[in-house]
Amino acid sequence: MSGFPSLRRSKEREIVSNMIRVGVIGCGAISHSHLRSYAASGRAQIVAVADPIQAVTKTRAQEYDAKAYTDYADLLEAEDLQAVSICTPPPSHREITEHAAAHGLHVLCEKPLAMGVEDGTAMVAAAKRANVLLLTAFCNRFYTPIVKAKEWIDAGKLGPLHHLRLRFAGVELMAGTWLADPAQGGGILWETAPHYVDLFRYLVGEMKSIYAKGGTLAQDICGTDTVAFLAESVDGVVGTLEGSWSSPHTEKRVEVFGERGAIVIDFLAGRSRFSLDHVTERVETDIGGHDRFYMEISHFLDCIQGKTAPIVSGEDGVEAMRLIEAARQSIETGLPVSVESQV
Repeated sequence: MSGFPSLRRSKEREIVSNMIRVGVIGCGAISHSHLRSYAASGRAQIVAVADPIQAVTKTRAQEYDAKAYTDYADLLEAEDLQAVSICTPPPSHREITEHAAAHGLHVLCEKPLAMGVEDGTAMVAAAKRANVLLLTAFCNRFYTPIVKAKEWIDAGKLGPLHHLRLRFAGVELMAGTWLADPAQGGGILWETAPHYVDLFRYLVGEMKSIYAKGGTLAQDICGTDTVAFLAESVDGVVGTLEGSWSSPHTEKRVEVFGERGAIVIDFLAGRSRFSLDHVTERVETDIGGHDRFYMEISHFLDCIQGKTAPIVSGEDGVEAMRLIEAARQSIETGLPVSVESQV
């Protein structure tokens, strides 16, 4: 009987040795989703976290039994990792990604991928040179109803597609945070609208043109708080994409309409409707779609282990930035902008 504890310890060491060793750089709000999902996966060991604010990184480290660093470069030098999540504000994304890739680490980087197409392209190139993965954290691709919608659309169930409508809106007060500062990648146009154009591309295809309006309508911030896009795909699908941090009516919906049916996805209610030839199938999900972060992290781990190919890439992050830059041009000129996919 005395040998049983040593056998248990040996088994525990074996389990830990088989886990993917990860670090999380940036311990702000979005890091919670990454850390929680890594911990829940049962396949990742959170080795270390880094954030320039010592109290924050210390708290996160204690929560997940990890080491704490205030300098991400020290983390990369000191720890034996396989992958990192980058959850810092966008101006640091390129530098951290290039350093992580140089250390041979796979990278899951929060959106927006970088501060511009040039920086994003350099990140993609760095990952390719190092032969490591670079995934853009477009978490909505992993939301269960979006996954089902993608399957239906790819299978042609809706018939020829006509229209996609997206509205992500509510009251989110950004004054006093980096999210209000365009120089830090803030403002709804740069910080949140990449999700809009990515979902459009993912579900109905590449964009042909975009016409945008936007501005700071209600909040005392430097960045935009409200935007609206009218987009057209190369196949003629029309998209109306709306976002606001200053809307008294909260809504987070994606709707796709085709010749034979429609898909209505309500993130906040946790209910979605898939209708085909007047027959409706209802899909119930977690309110708020919290599972999408877990599925995103699980997919990243699967990719690292060679179980599957990425369904989202660094190139997707670059393309989203290119389209947002076109939207900004449209807002400034008051004219639609023709776009041609670079992916």
